[in-house]
Amino acid sequence: MTRRHRLRRGVGALEFALTTPVLLFVVLGVVELGLLMHEQHVVRGVARDAARLASGVMEGPEPTGALIEDAAIAHARFALAEVGQPCTSGCRLVARWQERDGFMMIRVEVGVPHTPFTGFLPGLPDTADGAFTLVTQQQRPIEDLP
Repeated sequence: MTRRHRLRRGVGALEFALTTPVLLFVVLGVVELGLLMHEQHVVRGVARDAARLASGVMEGPEPTGALIEDAAIAHARFALAEVGQPCTSGCRLVARWQERDGFMMIRVEVGVPHTPFTGFLPGLPDTADGAFTLVTQQQRPIEDLP
């Protein structure tokens, strides 16, 4: 065995030992970010669907927005449960029927707690949030607007 060959023994094991933690950190970080992005995508879809459903609710000639907001919240709860994110503790569901630019709109905000899978990436948000605003079919007469 030559001297050079003896010096190279174990180099592969050393390289593997040095690169494996870095590679593992990168892979787990990608998994963590992917899970958070998936959760945010789901939450934004729930907010969009709840706003879409609520935008079609009609209250009649004296609208207060209560039925519209209740429909949005109820649908958001249902949709979260259907995707395996039941709204129990730490969940935030807000629906506001409001005037903007001369039109009555429903704004739905949904937030669910995000539990890190690996905990390798500090600084990730604690919640996955989504919001959506849509013009409603129910409008108030112009003289009723503030």
